[in-house]
Amino acid sequence: MSTATVIEVHGIRVTVELDGDAVRCAPAPDMNPYPVVGDHVAVEAGANDGDPPVITEVLHRRTTLARLRQDNSRRSRDGAQEHVLAANVDLAVIVAAIARPPFHPRFIDRYMVLAQRGGLDVAVALNKADLDEPLPDLTLYRDLVADIVSVSAKTGEGLGDLRRLIGDKTVIFTGHSGVGKSSLVNALNAEIDAAVGEVGGKRGQGRHTTSRSSLYKLDDSTAVIDTPGIRSLSLAGIPADELGDLFPELEGFAEGCRFRDCTHNHEPGCAVKTAVEEGEIPFVRYETYLRLLHEDT
Repeated sequence: MSTATVIEVHGIRVTVELDGDAVRCAPAPDMNPYPVVGDHVAVEAGANDGDPPVITEVLHRRTTLARLRQDNSRRSRDGAQEHVLAANVDLAVIVAAIARPPFHPRFIDRYMVLAQRGGLDVAVALNKADLDEPLPDLTLYRDLVADIVSVSAKTGEGLGDLRRLIGDKTVIFTGHSGVGKSSLVNALNAEIDAAVGEVGGKRGQGRHTTSRSSLYKLDDSTAVIDTPGIRSLSLAGIPADELGDLFPELEGFAEGCRFRDCTHNHEPGCAVKTAVEEGEIPFVRYETYLRLLHEDT
């Protein structure tokens, strides 16, 4: 048996890095969990000469980045199912564009929640710094993420900062369609040829170009996972008692709430609501928390 790292998954086709080579493998029947990019897996030789190697086991996942998919046949928050996008990642880099497509801070909030829920550190990369547009104000995020860098995949501005941020880590570039995730991957290593597309449509929304997640090695100790863009990101299904823990600025004040199971919504004696009223917690972040608390309930 050998151990390999999954570098691409396309349906039933799973490619791993095995002894420095990219090898197409066949997952064992009825695998659960099914391999995702970043997984460390056990691989055995095929039963017959000419058969592809077989992935027999997904090894322990240190971290995961997972979307939540709601089961429409069930109306409770417990009806959501996890869809793991990547595993064993150190840092989630949320890529946003300064413009084209328009900047949406609430999308950053949603990705932060998913990343923190899976045990990942979070950073933000503001791409398309070459555009003649003002930088969005991300002051309230500076104490909540590992770093915020401004970059341009087109001109190379800020790529040194981005390289320092992701060095010696396995990172995942994630974000809205059209923000330039694949362009940044290509800019970081000219030998990589990730597919890129143009932003189009009357609203300047991104088009899906990357159709599957892929892991690229930048050097011996740094790897980047490029992911398909996402236009909508539901978080319905995160239990209320867990959601508050995923907003670090709420956590310290929550200890002062009258009720231990306070949801910081309607309960009397809520120290979090008091902190919001007194300006100690940014209202926009509290508003995002309430939106997620009531999402699809």
